[in-house]
Amino acid sequence: MNKATTNAIDFHTEIATEFDQRYAVSKAFSERFAVWTRLFERYISPTDNVLDIGCGSGIFSHYLARKGCSVTGIDGSPEMIRLATQKQPLTTARFEVQALPLTNTTGYAGQDVVIASSLFEYIANMPALLQQVRLVLKTNGLFIVSMPNQTSFYRHLERFMFRLTGFPRYFSYIHNVSTVTNFNQQLGALGFDLVETEYFAGHDPVSRVLKFALPKKYVNNLFVGVYRKR
Repeated sequence: MNKATTNAIDFHTEIATEFDQRYAVSKAFSERFAVWTRLFERYISPTDNVLDIGCGSGIFSHYLARKGCSVTGIDGSPEMIRLATQKQPLTTARFEVQALPLTNTTGYAGQDVVIASSLFEYIANMPALLQQVRLVLKTNGLFIVSMPNQTSFYRHLERFMFRLTGFPRYFSYIHNVSTVTNFNQQLGALGFDLVETEYFAGHDPVSRVLKFALPKKYVNNLFVGVYRKR
């Protein structure tokens, strides 16, 4: 492991270009894009103000800006934001380097939608950031968020392999995994109502075999939920 890579922000800065390119070459990333954009088309209007936290290289921010939304993308990695900004002439999305949870939410109030793709697993203080999401959303605003699926068979295997080998590298930065039931309860306690949940991400060799014998919640490594603020 690169000695300079000491936290999730450093790690994602190191892999930023590779991460961005995966959307063009990876079946798993193509599936992620398809799942998320279906939800965007179903729930997000062209007039919405959208905050994309953990925006990475900006693929979803730019998609929503092209749809007509007013979009702000935030990420802790300067390299991810550099890549997102390089694409900026294509859309009106704006981007900021900000660590999460935010030090101040005042400038982000009044959002119609907050999205967070593959972010919360890396956040040590997840309750604080969830509270901030609630603060910046309007009443009846939507929160669309993915989490690692704790019931996935591969997630258990992944943990075992990491203890043995130190791979996959990203696992050392994971703070949170959850079941759908537990995550729904956590958000419900914060004042969110579940609208829809979808399991996805089963392209690893183990899940590709097991999907013929087991329900989705055991063979898909991620879930994405749509929640409405009460």
